[in-house]
Amino acid sequence: MPRYYGPYRHGEKWRILIRVPGQKQQVHGTYETEDETKRELRRLRIAARKLNGPTVSQALDRYATQLQTNGLREHSIDTTLYRLRKLFNPVASLPLAALTPSQAKELFAKLMDWSVDTRRNALAEAKTFCRRAKLNGWTEADLLDEVTGEGKRKRGKAKLTKDEAKKYLDKCRDLATDPKQAEAAIAASIPLLLGYRVSEVIDRQVRDLDEGGTVLRVSRAKSQAGIRAQELPGWFQPLIASLTMGKEPTDRIFNHDRSWLLHQVKRICRLAGVPEISAHGLRGTHADLCLHAHVTALAVSQALGHTSTEVTFGHYADRGIVDQQQHAQALSVLATTVPSHQN
Repeated sequence: MPRYYGPYRHGEKWRILIRVPGQKQQVHGTYETEDETKRELRRLRIAARKLNGPTVSQALDRYATQLQTNGLREHSIDTTLYRLRKLFNPVASLPLAALTPSQAKELFAKLMDWSVDTRRNALAEAKTFCRRAKLNGWTEADLLDEVTGEGKRKRGKAKLTKDEAKKYLDKCRDLATDPKQAEAAIAASIPLLLGYRVSEVIDRQVRDLDEGGTVLRVSRAKSQAGIRAQELPGWFQPLIASLTMGKEPTDRIFNHDRSWLLHQVKRICRLAGVPEISAHGLRGTHADLCLHAHVTALAVSQALGHTSTEVTFGHYADRGIVDQQQHAQALSVLATTVPSHQN
């Protein structure tokens, strides 16, 4: 593909140079003003990319490869590429260099069937892709830079009450006695018992069951805070150990994908007769139950793999639980200092 360089001053005028592989650099054209030269240079570059650059679909494939090289988790890549392909599907076969900011904005405006949170996440992912595409030389345009997210994000997911959480866990323990349902029941218990993410459950290997099967470790995460280990309840240890029999240390304990676990959590909610919540909601329930048990906010944050308590309270735990406990403690102190009335 020819490459165009400039603008370069040449006396009172301006020039654009062209370099074709295997040939000497030559003058492509001379122009009266710098602005005119810049416009022509942009037109030439876009035209060259339209002829030789990747289509939108090809650019997404290359981007996926880059994400893999950077060590992004497989399920994160799948989620990102699913959203990007849906966004750019109407122009998938067109050269990426031919896509304009106004066209990209119009494509995003059509995603009205997605929730506010999903639209905002998709926009952030799409902006990252577009910036990377420009850095890679696949486009000259600043696609989606001027597009802003609309609508208010929801804070947290629906959670179970104390009694509902007990019913859910009781149903998991009951199903775990059935060989056909044991794996699903054991996996679906972990977000509530340990506060682990769905990906952290699915990605666990046999070797992550450590210290004689009493601890389940998360050995790889996006941040250092996500690398952690949680002690397993005594009754749960033999159940999860049974799933590792005959497997190699690097084999996964649960040989399924994320959608399988998401489905199992909701299925067991129905069987337990409790509100049908997500696995994300079970993490929030875990946080609230820990706070009710007077576990410190910092310890809860660490158990969830968060970098700060602000993340925990912003999206998972109910800060009101701590406030209520502090209020109750203040009342108990006041009760001992107020003198009793005598007749």
